[in-house]
Amino acid sequence: MDLEEFQNGIGYQFENEDLLVQSLTHPSYMGEAHPHETNNQRLEFLGDAALALIITEYLYQTFPEIREGQLTQYRATLVKGSLLAKMAGQLKLYRYMRASPNETGKSAKDLPSSREDAFEALIGAIFLDSDFSTTREVVLAWFGDILSKLTQLNLEHNPKGQLQERLHSRKVGDGIHYQVTKERGPPHDKTFEVELSIRGKSMAKATGKRKKEAEERAARQILDKFESLVFPDA
Repeated sequence: MDLEEFQNGIGYQFENEDLLVQSLTHPSYMGEAHPHETNNQRLEFLGDAALALIITEYLYQTFPEIREGQLTQYRATLVKGSLLAKMAGQLKLYRYMRASPNETGKSAKDLPSSREDAFEALIGAIFLDSDFSTTREVVLAWFGDILSKLTQLNLEHNPKGQLQERLHSRKVGDGIHYQVTKERGPPHDKTFEVELSIRGKSMAKATGKRKKEAEERAARQILDKFESLVFPDA
């Protein structure tokens, strides 16, 4: 396996390339592996902890005025599995993963959960191959502009909170109200319609299988056209 191009892409050259190969080895591959080889599960365990510490330290140093609860939310956003799987894709990690197809012919390389595990295993491998300082430098380079990423991810994953923050800047953040206006369907399969009002003025309507889903969709409607809207005065 030629891993030189991959190492150039991730910004780290391994002293012990066996660790890199192990980090890219999915458990499904073990039937084809050599007897002395092992899969990436233990490295994933280590990398998960290392990543959490790297992000925790970064947030602690970057946001000295923010309380623990908000820092915890920020960390959860940045270590979310869907984001790690996406970053694994950006690193083209799937091209180098070793995995065997299942009974349907599909490979674990295509599963977001497997890419997430390999991403964390790669962090664990870098940590064992170097030290915490080096690992932190490499991982933070992968994340890029974390402040911008947090803003975007909060918009995607917490539209209600993002709308609240943006409306506070307009001094109308205390006037948001969500109300269920319709419920349709049987108890086991309901659809909810929610109306979002700001200072008593109806601003958006959305539906969802859960109240929270409908509320988030309504909030996202406002965020998508925020700059062009006129909000009620106090």
